Amino acid sequence: MSAQSDLSAASTRQPIERWLIALAALALWSIVPPYLGPVVGLELDVAASVEVVDHVVPGLAAFAGALIARAEVRRGAADSIRALAALGVCALAGLFQTASHATLVLDAGGPLQPVDSVVLHASPGPALLLASLWLLLAPPTAKRPA
Repeated sequence: MSAQSDLSAASTRQPIERWLIALAALALWSIVPPYLGPVVGLELDVAASVEVVDHVVPGLAAFAGALIARAEVRRGAADSIRALAALGVCALAGLFQTASHATLVLDAGGPLQPVDSVVLHASPGPALLLASLWLLLAPPTAKRPA
């Protein structure tokens, strides 16, 4: 495929498809904080197994859900049960990440929970939750074939 046809294909995407790509990127971003934090000097003293459960598992589940929902939209089945269930998985992953970081946020500013590290760790969950719920409940209008 040429660069021109790639650009043409990108410009004809439905708005919901672009939002699902953004949701997939947000899901991947939600995996990154425990691994990016130490690199940029924003560490938290948390066990690696806890980070996998709190970030990697829900992040990968949301990424898969976003890709499944996008595949359904591309097939023309934006309101299918599979697309709605996939977005529901994304919302649940965001809810889990948000809830699992609630105590961390409440203790922010303590000696073991610097605010900047807490913000890095805790912000992707609510963003993933809100974006997923918005796409689930009030998606951008999708073009319907005539």
